[in-house]
Amino acid sequence: MRTFIKLAIFLAAALPCLASAATYQWRDDAGVLHFTDDSDRIPERYQKRVTETDSAAAEKGAAPAQKKQEAPAASEASGSAAKPAAQPVASTTRATLEAELKRLKEALVPKMEELSRLQHKWMVSKGRTPTAKEIAEFEKKRAKGKATYADNPYVNKSPLSSTIPARVAYRAKLEEVQKDEARVAQLEQELQALK
Repeated sequence: MRTFIKLAIFLAAALPCLASAATYQWRDDAGVLHFTDDSDRIPERYQKRVTETDSAAAEKGAAPAQKKQEAPAASEASGSAAKPAAQPVASTTRATLEAELKRLKEALVPKMEELSRLQHKWMVSKGRTPTAKEIAEFEKKRAKGKATYADNPYVNKSPLSSTIPARVAYRAKLEEVQKDEARVAQLEQELQALK
């Protein structure tokens, strides 16, 4: 058993050394960012755009050492030739962002309806709808800080029913909607930055 523990500790200490390899990244004509750890998998036409990131330095918390592969001396000499090429990339990036934004906004409508349906199902599964008097009494206790779980008029106190499946479904859909809304906000900011 001690031998096994020593071997496990040795392997845990040795693995970071074995895994230190470079990671390559580049952006294609559509503006999509690609990553690979095999330089042979980089397409020929993107060789000038490749940035090499040393993953061992990144793991240690240091700023990643970035090196450009094959510095494009020809494109630096003709600065005017590089600008027209940037125009189509920016327009395709903008078009891609607008398409994704449109798709997300269209998908949010049915998701919000589903979220509302799941919330209703969750509330119904709790088993009861309190009267206005019960709600007022509970709110008074809550305002004083004396409300307990047993005082909550919305909660079904029957041990035979469970609201867990409905609650879990609602929370999962809520998280999905919140992620989509955050992505929509991010895309709108990116589109504003491109203007």
